[in-house]
Amino acid sequence: MQGEEFVSFVVIAYNEAANIAATMCAITALHGLEKYEVLVVDDGSRDGTADIVAAFAEHEPSVRLIRLPENRGRGHARAVGVAEARGNLIATVDADIILPRDWLIRARSALHGHDAVGGTAVPDGDVAYLHRRFGLTPRVRPHAATVTGSNGLYRSKVFTAVRFDPALREGEDVALNHAIVRHGLSCATVPGLIVEHKETKRWGESLRWMFDSGRGATRQLLVYRQLRQPDLAAGAFVAAVGAGMLAASRKHPATGMLIPAVVVGAASVQHVRSRFYTPGADWRRVIPAIAADSGLLTAYFAGRFAGLAAVRRRLGQR
Repeated sequence: MQGEEFVSFVVIAYNEAANIAATMCAITALHGLEKYEVLVVDDGSRDGTADIVAAFAEHEPSVRLIRLPENRGRGHARAVGVAEARGNLIATVDADIILPRDWLIRARSALHGHDAVGGTAVPDGDVAYLHRRFGLTPRVRPHAATVTGSNGLYRSKVFTAVRFDPALREGEDVALNHAIVRHGLSCATVPGLIVEHKETKRWGESLRWMFDSGRGATRQLLVYRQLRQPDLAAGAFVAAVGAGMLAASRKHPATGMLIPAVVVGAASVQHVRSRFYTPGADWRRVIPAIAADSGLLTAYFAGRFAGLAAVRRRLGQR
């Protein structure tokens, strides 16, 4: 029987050749690490992620590669990794996260009053591209999930009651948090426990991620019936599109295009200011960041519409 100190780290990775070695090094260098294993689930990567993990595992026997033949999404990859985990404690880590040396000590200490805990990744995922491209200083912002999948520590008993939904390509950690609460278990964010988020998505990949996030946010709103600030912003955009279409139908096409553009621009200003420190002296970086964020938010709002369309299709099939 494994002791209380046996920790299974489940790392999911998709095309993370640029980051995966640093993530594994950070895990194996954690303070307080005794019995442990690192299970890296390669979710059908098309780059050298799996080869890097395999080479690392040759010199670090605690590391094991689980290679999936095709990309099935975050929920499926996490579920596969958790099913293979042997520890009394199970940690989930994303392949673009660098854990600080004291992460395990602080997270394990916080488990005394909870069943699942985690830190806060900085910068937030929806502005990671802006941080890397424009070098703005990020603010610490709470995640949509109390314990995010990017860095969570769970008692293994949690996964006898709930599981990551393998059908979800995103939002699997939000769904797990709701399931944990429904089963009377406790989860918490560890105050001041910050992890480094080193995302390397390019512009096109970031647009796709924001679109998928928007689609997932619509699903979450309809499933959990909890209104959040992003839902209000999406509602304002929908209203702006409606007003723009009305103006265009009355032969004011320029006004019709301007109305939603103004709403997106205003949302981008607020979004960037809430995610980064934006002193006036940084205007040469802040203004381009706002412009780029307008494109990212447009992709997000398009995803919100796509989420509604997907729900309508499912209802039509019943």
